[in-house]
Amino acid sequence: MTERGIDRYNGNKTSWTQNEIEGALKSTTIWSPNLFYNVWTLKFGGTSSNLLGYAQFPDQSGLAGLNETGGPASTDGVVVQYTSFGSADKGNFPVMQAPYNKGRTLSHETGHWLGLRHIWGDGNCADDFVSDTPPEASASSGCPVGRFTCGTTNMIENYMDYTNDACMNIFTAGQKTRMQAVMQLSPRRKSLITANLCSPLVADVPTANFTSDKQFVLLGGEVNFVDLSSNFPNQWNWTFEGGDPGTSMDRNPLVKYSSPGMYQVTLVAKNSLGESTPLTLSNYITVSEEGLCGTTTNFNASYTPSFLALSNYGNYSGYLTGTNSLKSKAIAEFFPNSLGYKFISGVKIHFGHVYAAHEESTITVTVWNARGTQHAPGSVIERKTVLLKQIQEDLADNKPTTVVFDRETPVLNHPYQVGIELNYTDGDSVAIQSSAEGESTNATSWIQNTAGTWSPYTIAFGANIAMNIQPIVGMYTSVQVSASKVLIYPGEEVVLNGHGASIFVWNTTDGSVQNYTGPQLIAHPTATTTFITVGSGLKLCNDTTYTTVHVRSIVSGIQDDPTTGISVYPNPGTDKLSVVIENDWQGTATIQIRSVLGSEATPPVVVQKSANKLVKTLDTSTILPGVYIVAVIHGNRMVSKKWVKY
Repeated sequence: MTERGIDRYNGNKTSWTQNEIEGALKSTTIWSPNLFYNVWTLKFGGTSSNLLGYAQFPDQSGLAGLNETGGPASTDGVVVQYTSFGSADKGNFPVMQAPYNKGRTLSHETGHWLGLRHIWGDGNCADDFVSDTPPEASASSGCPVGRFTCGTTNMIENYMDYTNDACMNIFTAGQKTRMQAVMQLSPRRKSLITANLCSPLVADVPTANFTSDKQFVLLGGEVNFVDLSSNFPNQWNWTFEGGDPGTSMDRNPLVKYSSPGMYQVTLVAKNSLGESTPLTLSNYITVSEEGLCGTTTNFNASYTPSFLALSNYGNYSGYLTGTNSLKSKAIAEFFPNSLGYKFISGVKIHFGHVYAAHEESTITVTVWNARGTQHAPGSVIERKTVLLKQIQEDLADNKPTTVVFDRETPVLNHPYQVGIELNYTDGDSVAIQSSAEGESTNATSWIQNTAGTWSPYTIAFGANIAMNIQPIVGMYTSVQVSASKVLIYPGEEVVLNGHGASIFVWNTTDGSVQNYTGPQLIAHPTATTTFITVGSGLKLCNDTTYTTVHVRSIVSGIQDDPTTGISVYPNPGTDKLSVVIENDWQGTATIQIRSVLGSEATPPVVVQKSANKLVKTLDTSTILPGVYIVAVIHGNRMVSKKWVKY
């Protein structure tokens, strides 16, 4: 069937999740969002099977309650469940399901697409940033005429509530004004009016017009230009001062700028009746050599550093931006990456609280792409495990915890999310510093519930905050170091590998390593040590990184003290060595054999002691003759014994 304005697409799927829609379907099927309002209707499935629809908010509206970046052009539009698309009032459609069968899902999602928030403000009597909509305590359901909350009768007929379709019939004058403002201010919404697609006849030569995804670009960054010329041109001649390419005949070219300065752009558009007057915009593109490498944040200097109790947002305990009684799985902060950075090498996180029940307690710092619904965290790009004891030390020093990832992490000009995955082990707790309630209204902070569903804090708790998270970003790679372990027993082997540069020089803050050159360093620290790695040979954002390896706080036994209950035989010995642990202690123990210089002679052996005496016989046939140290680690104690092989 051929109908103007409708594409039927066979994706070889019976249903779609939000991630599949955002990651594959939209980019494959979208019509230019500068010229068309895109609506997809399909069957939701999997983790998204309970959805009726969702929308992408507008960009650069300047309106309170909206992030300046609503989403990329490649995903702009709304999605509606097929059983709620259209109206049963217009015919007999058995597939449509009451009470959402009169077309109001599309009305609701279009409201979002034009900048409207839910009428209850996504919180208890919260602000939807429209003055003439009465407050509500929560979403309405069914058609509860006369519902009274927040000291007023609720407007349950409003399209931005959650009532039944038959109950909805109104946008307010204030909502109308807000939507009209979006159509005047948001670039892609505004271009729908100027595109003139409702007059399909070529009546005159084109009037050249264009826009771009950015006008300020970092050195080496790319700009996507979009033609908005009227009267249906079919040829385009672009000239890009300072750009690569310098000219193009593509309708929507991608141009790279590699020299700092301010540059003009010229477009001539043609159709069958002739060509337009050249449109030249002087100083349209600004290319900066500043900020090629640096940090970014949503936490403005004017914000009040806070860490908020979740009890302020319901009958809960714990922290709004950390561990809590809801067992929230993760928290994250959205970064639109409007300057087109290519790499994120690490992150600085300002924590407000931490408690570690054990030395081994950790959290996971994570980077996600932002390809979930309305920029929710999507797939994991990178993870790094961080000791809570490191966060404790940083908090005591009143500084953020700096996490450098193990490898270069590309974000490739796209939006992303950065945050932490939470552990609920033995009473550990942690909270990230945030702004005070109401200081940030851009909905950049997200939280994941126990079911794995992500929601902005504005929706989950009605909280308008930003977290104090600073991604370390750049147009070039940085020196990064991966460590085989960050918490060890004294003398245990640690392998450190450098990434991102071609030449690496290693030192330590205590002087135990000095100017060692090479991509890999093998060390055996006996005390907590910070390794300094300096890279060169390539253009780098950050040429130096610091890696701290923590040594466990254990008590060492005296070598020949018989009261420890640890002995080895035969001593001297040959191809077999028996280690005896005879004492009241029970649990997991680790046996290590090392040279007197600290190098590992055999891999560590883990044993389980469940009785008063345990004898473990080890194969030592591969060990060369010499003097060795046999260490037994159990509980918070390490006992060392000298052993000679002949």
